[in-house]
Amino acid sequence: MIQEELIPYLVEMTGQSDKIGLVAHLVKTLHKFTAAQSVRFFDLHQKAVMETGLGKLQVESVLFEPLSPMNHDIPLDTIPGLGKIIRQTSHLTMPFMRFETEGGEQLVFALVEGSRIRSILYLDTLHPSTTDETTARMFWNMFINLERTIRAKDQDPLTGLLNRRSFDETISNILDCAFQSSEVNRMGGDGACLAVFDIDHFKRVNDTFGHAIGDEVLILFARQMERMFRVADILYRFGGEEFLVILLEVDAEKARAALERFRESIANHHFPQVKNVTVSIGFVMVNGKDFPPELIEKADKALYYSKEHGRNQVNSFDDLVRQGLLPELLHDTADEIEVWG
Repeated sequence: MIQEELIPYLVEMTGQSDKIGLVAHLVKTLHKFTAAQSVRFFDLHQKAVMETGLGKLQVESVLFEPLSPMNHDIPLDTIPGLGKIIRQTSHLTMPFMRFETEGGEQLVFALVEGSRIRSILYLDTLHPSTTDETTARMFWNMFINLERTIRAKDQDPLTGLLNRRSFDETISNILDCAFQSSEVNRMGGDGACLAVFDIDHFKRVNDTFGHAIGDEVLILFARQMERMFRVADILYRFGGEEFLVILLEVDAEKARAALERFRESIANHHFPQVKNVTVSIGFVMVNGKDFPPELIEKADKALYYSKEHGRNQVNSFDDLVRQGLLPELLHDTADEIEVWG
């Protein structure tokens, strides 16, 4: 039976419309209604952690590298007991665990999708009661259902990548966070890159093979994006054959190398019936001065250059400007990404 005092918090939780608000409500509510000394939520996909301690809510970003098969230097000790969690979650989608700690016990909830742990919730307690565990389970299960609903609104229904709505709502925060991170890490010179992709001659694919095959090409293209880029990188489909990626913690050289690897993977990939497909790419480094529309326009100008000069290539807006091949953008308006054949 649900405690009467919990009902308003359950109702408020169902009213959350974004992921950050939902996580904040979960963490604060569990801190209030359980004996937990601290409550911590790790999002391994979005590189974020939210925690309470002594009644205070703290939100930080980019505290640890996400789990990624392409990154072998993950500081796993940043996430308490992660090794045990991985061993115990191999066949479960929402596992629950209890660990003994020096100061008491730890209740751990994990969300697993496919072969990856997506989120982990910790409650650090001296002696957790049955009521604490029941309350935590109830709010965690509700969180999972609501989080999936929120995530579905942000996904492209065909490819499963993030959609334009998600981009418009989160891009400013993502780029601000990325730029601040690069400012802190000036010695390494790593920042963020925004790249725009356009599948070459995609209209010809639809006209020749039909829209069903065209959709299959888009789906396979998206799967290649997921395979070739890191978990930390953020992937979007803007509509049609237009895709966008934000590469985090890269300099211009690393960004170009990653984009070239992806371009080559598409050129060498066998697409059923169509066989060969290529992609043109334009990118720009995030400098902290441009607004998102200006960044998109710059990347789009580099993409247009790729299209006009042979397709199946990667070009950097900054490099093209330095070489005198493109003029600098001196106005504040931005065009939408154009559709190229």
